[in-house]
Amino acid sequence: MALDPETREAVRAYVAADLRDEDWHLNYFDFIKDPVLARRLGEEFISTRYVYKLLEAIAADDWLLQAQVRVQVLSYASIYEAVIHHILFERLPTRPEVQQLTEFPTKKRISIPEHHRQALEKYLEHDGRPIIPTYEGVGRTDETKVRFDRKAECVFQLGFIEEWLRDDLIDLYEARNSIHIHAEIRKSLKYQLDLSRDAYRRLQPFKEQISRKLAEIGC
Repeated sequence: MALDPETREAVRAYVAADLRDEDWHLNYFDFIKDPVLARRLGEEFISTRYVYKLLEAIAADDWLLQAQVRVQVLSYASIYEAVIHHILFERLPTRPEVQQLTEFPTKKRISIPEHHRQALEKYLEHDGRPIIPTYEGVGRTDETKVRFDRKAECVFQLGFIEEWLRDDLIDLYEARNSIHIHAEIRKSLKYQLDLSRDAYRRLQPFKEQISRKLAEIGC
């Protein structure tokens, strides 16, 4: 059952007192060329801030404070990852540094014509086991399977973010990966409120650094 109108208005007033308006949040990611992604990021941003303020309003503590931190970490990590993924694979997909993210060394089988195979047959066996002719090649994996730390390192090497920010984002994403309960127990990770606050505070320098580099390269 919802709160009565007067109480709801009081809660909304409390939340809105320290937040920018909706348009400001929705336009925050104006450096993203994909309008659908930019708006979705803005929605995630304002909803994350809103949830934080709601739980702050009731002085969340203990397990609820932990839930508050978990929501912040998950949401901000998702925002950072989406922006970095967009920069690398949608704005700079032809850069060698970006293409290397999805490449890995592999052995590829050589197809030998039958008449040549018959001549080589005695050489294509070792200790009773067949030898399969191969050559060193390059395999490719889907861009969605690239680890976050490698993507963060790549945007750092390309000059989009500073070293300290790269390290903070990698730490944040490591915390995000530990949100799974079994992983959290195994790693004995205690979420602290400072972690969620840092995740929020890194957003402004993150935007400034990436926007500056995009303007510099005219991308």
